[in-house]
Amino acid sequence: MAKPNHITKIGVIGLGSIAQVVHLPNLRQLSDVEISAVCDIDIKKAGAIADRFDVPRFYRDPANLLEREDLDAALVLTPTHAHMALAIAALKSGKHVMVEKPIARNVKEARKMVSAAKAADRRLMVAMNHRFRPDAVSLKQLIDAGELGDIYKVRAGWLKKRGKWTRPQWLRNQEIAGGGVWMDLGIQMLDLCLWLLSNCKVQRVSGTAHRLMYHAKVEDTATAILQLENNVTFSLDVSWAIPSTHTQAFTHFYGTAGTATLNPLTLTRVTSHEAVDVATHQSYTPSKLYQMSFERELGHFVDVIRNGSPLQSSGEEALKIMEIVETFYRSVDEGREIITGAS
Repeated sequence: MAKPNHITKIGVIGLGSIAQVVHLPNLRQLSDVEISAVCDIDIKKAGAIADRFDVPRFYRDPANLLEREDLDAALVLTPTHAHMALAIAALKSGKHVMVEKPIARNVKEARKMVSAAKAADRRLMVAMNHRFRPDAVSLKQLIDAGELGDIYKVRAGWLKKRGKWTRPQWLRNQEIAGGGVWMDLGIQMLDLCLWLLSNCKVQRVSGTAHRLMYHAKVEDTATAILQLENNVTFSLDVSWAIPSTHTQAFTHFYGTAGTATLNPLTLTRVTSHEAVDVATHQSYTPSKLYQMSFERELGHFVDVIRNGSPLQSSGEEALKIMEIVETFYRSVDEGREIITGAS
């Protein structure tokens, strides 16, 4: 934990689009936070970004950044295959770590990262920004307060419209990303929905996956059916390539006393006579929701470092999600439902 009134000094490793568009601008807006150093294998990029964001030091080798004793924390924003080695090195050097999602390519790597955080007595956070959206926080409060009654069904999806691929090419590389759309979009929706259900245990997993458009060795479309404890059914559809004119993102929770959705947040309550829509007084645009989620995510990480606040989206939680992710892929490979001990 940092000392009160201490300037929290952070180093950033990996300077791709998520660093440039999201994390670096948001870090600059936080009070008593200094971006002390940045690092990227492209040293020219590192220098240019350091200049753009007024960062005093830049490096090509992460070891040079991590050997600095003045840093309180490191953000690991590289492609997924580098997460484990960099996070463990940062933790061993005494830094708290926030790593971009997913935590790693597989359970084995994630487990090593969690163990390293415990051994170093440092905090390991995974950047699951959807948990910090104001509409998601409000929905969790409604669910926790019993406003929906007993939840028995959840439907969620993130279906991107078919079009020219504009995202980083490494997302379609199995060795780098660990998988396809399930590792990219599926893991985010899985984490969000299970968090909203207070990390309800998963008992059975059935999955299907397709390679329909991009001629890659990873899936571009996937469907999972999860049977949760308390007889809750959770269906999740994700795709990079739905033949549609628009992208669809939805989250629906069905309970004995009502129904709630995200994108936008709505609440329908059951009265003695009929279902009634209840005003939620939230009117954020999707872009504003995501902007706020990233701002609050980083603010939370700094608060954890500075004040020792309870950590949301911990490495331990991410490890449990990764266990479910691997169970999904096993179901796809074996063509059958898997009974799982993941939680």
